[in-house]
Amino acid sequence: MLTGGGGGGNGFQVVMSDLVDAAATFKSEAATFKAIMPDNGPPCPDGGDAAFDQNLSVVVQMIGTLHLQAAGVMEDDSAKLTKAHANYANTDESLAQLCNQIISPSKIN
Repeated sequence: MLTGGGGGGNGFQVVMSDLVDAAATFKSEAATFKAIMPDNGPPCPDGGDAAFDQNLSVVVQMIGTLHLQAAGVMEDDSAKLTKAHANYANTDESLAQLCNQIISPSKIN
């Protein structure tokens, strides 16, 4: 995503296509991860005791909740990468406009 570079600044250059690819990967992997387990968690085994089974059921449901939360984090990361791409694209466009205005001040709006 970032490549070393020479010159000023921090020495890194964002590779736009890598941001798009990473966003798509996070989105598809979030869907894949979410699909590997039911939303309410894995099947709850029978422990042979009603009190134990009730507590085990709560734990298994929590596992399901945490699983969904992890998938949601991956989906959010995809959205953040997509936004980063849009921000960099907008910045590149703004810098190009600024350069054109410096070269030809008559084009300033």
